[in-house]
Amino acid sequence: MRNGQAWWVGWVLCSTATVCAASIDTAVLEQSWPKQWVHEYEVGKYAVRWRQRASADDGISSGASFTAPSALERTWALANDYHDLGTITPGVSSVRVLEQTATRQVLQIDIKVLWKTLRLVFEIEQDPPRATRFRLTNEVLGEYRGVCLFTPEGGGTRVELATRLQPAVRIPAGLVLSIERMVMLRSIREFLETCEHREPAAQAAAHRATLPAAT
Repeated sequence: MRNGQAWWVGWVLCSTATVCAASIDTAVLEQSWPKQWVHEYEVGKYAVRWRQRASADDGISSGASFTAPSALERTWALANDYHDLGTITPGVSSVRVLEQTATRQVLQIDIKVLWKTLRLVFEIEQDPPRATRFRLTNEVLGEYRGVCLFTPEGGGTRVELATRLQPAVRIPAGLVLSIERMVMLRSIREFLETCEHREPAAQAAAHRATLPAAT
């Protein structure tokens, strides 16, 4: 099973993390960024709009937007299912739910890179089926936060993802953006293929539910 959660956890590696209790503010990510670089990619048969920006003051920002070939509720469900994260993300050895409510989750993920096992903790806030916001705070890495917005569009769903890393130390922004772009585009393609394959099955199930019961 392939889901969308790899968009925002696939490349972030850190050894210790703390969770903040305050609401996750992503207002700045949901706006246009000054001096952003924008490029259109063909991901399989789908168009993906990529944008990025690096600033000494504002950190490293990236975003992707595309239209999924599935209805809002189905797209939301696939993008917010973390149960198979350990089986689809290379190196992940453990995924634990530290906290879970109808609108909030805290995930602790252990991932092995070369000879070292690293631990990261993500705080996730959900406003179903319209928005997911997430944050990772790390004393060495800095702060990584993001937002994923879902909007009905025709028979599908418009998905807009934006993230920002405010590093605690100087890091090569160009390299970080290249890695994130590669991981995100690959994960988006897998997610879109999953939406495409599952939507006909969901439509068939809905149709069967409307048929009169056999006598």
